[in-house]
Amino acid sequence: MKQVLPLIRIQLMEYFPFAAVKNTTDAGAKKRAKRRLTSTFVLFGACVYMSAVYSMGMLDGLNGTGYLLIPALMLVMGSVLGAITTLTKAGPALFSAASLDPLLALPLPRRTVILSRVFSLYFEELLIHAGMLLTAGVCCQIRVGALPAAFWPVLVLTVFFAPLLPLGVGGLIGLFVAMLTARMKNKNLFTTVFSMLFLLLVMFFSFNAGTMFSDMSSIAGSLQTRLFSLYPPARLFCQGLSGDSLSFLLFALISLAALGLLCFVAVKGFAFFYGAINATAKGAAFRMGRQKRSGALLTLCKKELKQKLNTPVWMMNTDMGTVMAILAVVALAVAGRGAVGEVLQEVFGIASGSLGLFFGLIIGAIQCVSLTASAAVSMEGKGLWLIKSLPIGANTWLRSKLLVSMLPPALGGLVCGLVLTIAWGLPAWNVPLIWGISVLFGWAFSVVELSLGLHFARFDWENPAEVVKQGGGVLLSMLITMLVMGAGAALVIFLGAWGAAALCLLLLLVAWPIRLIMGKRAEKMLTKL
Repeated sequence: MKQVLPLIRIQLMEYFPFAAVKNTTDAGAKKRAKRRLTSTFVLFGACVYMSAVYSMGMLDGLNGTGYLLIPALMLVMGSVLGAITTLTKAGPALFSAASLDPLLALPLPRRTVILSRVFSLYFEELLIHAGMLLTAGVCCQIRVGALPAAFWPVLVLTVFFAPLLPLGVGGLIGLFVAMLTARMKNKNLFTTVFSMLFLLLVMFFSFNAGTMFSDMSSIAGSLQTRLFSLYPPARLFCQGLSGDSLSFLLFALISLAALGLLCFVAVKGFAFFYGAINATAKGAAFRMGRQKRSGALLTLCKKELKQKLNTPVWMMNTDMGTVMAILAVVALAVAGRGAVGEVLQEVFGIASGSLGLFFGLIIGAIQCVSLTASAAVSMEGKGLWLIKSLPIGANTWLRSKLLVSMLPPALGGLVCGLVLTIAWGLPAWNVPLIWGISVLFGWAFSVVELSLGLHFARFDWENPAEVVKQGGGVLLSMLITMLVMGAGAALVIFLGAWGAAALCLLLLLVAWPIRLIMGKRAEKMLTKL
């Protein structure tokens, strides 16, 4: 253990480089350290903000009943996302030769090195769970007042135990996926597809554990059914919050067992996984003739799309909103127009003729929650010089990034519009309406996020996760997205169809000037990068 602690300290210094900010005299190194420190705090702040918005909104809907489900909801959200992201990066994080070889050169046992690498994965998930769970607890305290005596002790302890189970399960699956795909030419694409299938399987299991609108007389009952079917350990956590110490102890033991199994497999199979994961496949040869047959814009779009498809963490963060929107629409189609329409009429006052407009806004908003167009510029990395040297205008380069960012919302909007219109027997004009709103949302948010990406661009990263999950522009764009969506929801609820029109007009008024400015200053911006 004494040998593990110094390595853990080094990992913590990567997240909190206070010493580098204070002592280094290299301006570039100090800037990178400040950027890393800011990203850590912004990540924590984004989780706090998201948890506060969801928690207060759900507490108002529950009217003070079933409030213990709010921390459980935050636990489920953090754990599912943690398992999926760990699945995509566990193999490279634990066994990548580029980052592991310097540590193996030290006179340290392999288990020590592996434990320190596992801690690096654990600490990032710890920040996310701390921001979400503790904020949910504060919201419950404010809204409810009197809480069970065990509430806060269990909640604080859960912050430390919660990341272990998704880390263990996602890590184990990720190791075998990385091993199986190591020799494939498109191994990153296969990993991304597998992660998407894993997400779809989890959500499909959740949706089929009960009917979405089976108990609308009790929102707490419906939420409880959904949470406990999606993530059974949440039941143990909920019981622990109410004072059942045995349930919480079982939750803690299951979490520790999952992490222990990951560490055991990684240490005992070190040579096996190290050799398999670091195997390489023969790459495809570059053909200039293929590029000549395409226009400049199409060539850049192909390059951007190929890079995205081969970067699992980027694709998962970008397209998860579209996947969630399609799953939600399928569940709505199964539930039936009558059941959903009655609820919307009673709760929000949405008329039957406005269902297409209402769900068009919802679908567009859900798809834009996870857009990461702000990462597109930084993802060029150290190869940015190639873009600068090509005889292609900077505005064309920006247009390719906008088009690739808009592709998932456009396709998702079309699929959602067709499914909802056919299943509910809505007028045919609802298909282009829902698709058009999705395209508008995708374009507007992509423009704003791309402008943030240009402002907060960084090209000195070694792992794409540094840009996609920790980049300042990405995290700031997520906060702006949530603020805009909150304002949009208020407009639609209070003004109805006029509120929807006002929201669309607001998106145009904000995004159009930004796009014009980017187009005029594109060459200057690219030169400064």
